[in-house]
Amino acid sequence: QQWWVPQQLRARERRAVRTSRLAAALAGRGSEQRLLGAGGMSDFAVDFTKSYARRRPDEPRSHYSSRLKFINALLKGEADRITDERIEVLSHCYSNVKYLSNVYGKEIMDMLHKYDPEIPM
Repeated sequence: QQWWVPQQLRARERRAVRTSRLAAALAGRGSEQRLLGAGGMSDFAVDFTKSYARRRPDEPRSHYSSRLKFINALLKGEADRITDERIEVLSHCYSNVKYLSNVYGKEIMDMLHKYDPEIPM
């Protein structure tokens, strides 16, 4: 098992570098303005080192951008009452409802609608 641990650590380091590059790219190009409107990075609450902020390999960039906006709104409203795991699950539910027309239970649909009014109740 000793060979596995260093490889695991290297993989984590590579992910950390990729997420920090993404954050730097967002900060450097003004993408946060396009992503979040006039508020910019100062209104951006998403921690790119968290698993919920990672882009899935099959996720289009436009869907990822939309999911990040939802995560940001969710964090601003529920930051002290919600776990990282719940944020990740709700953000993927959000994508499934928005782009695949999935429907979930009332509690989840209400939460999604609360942070994106375009989501039907």
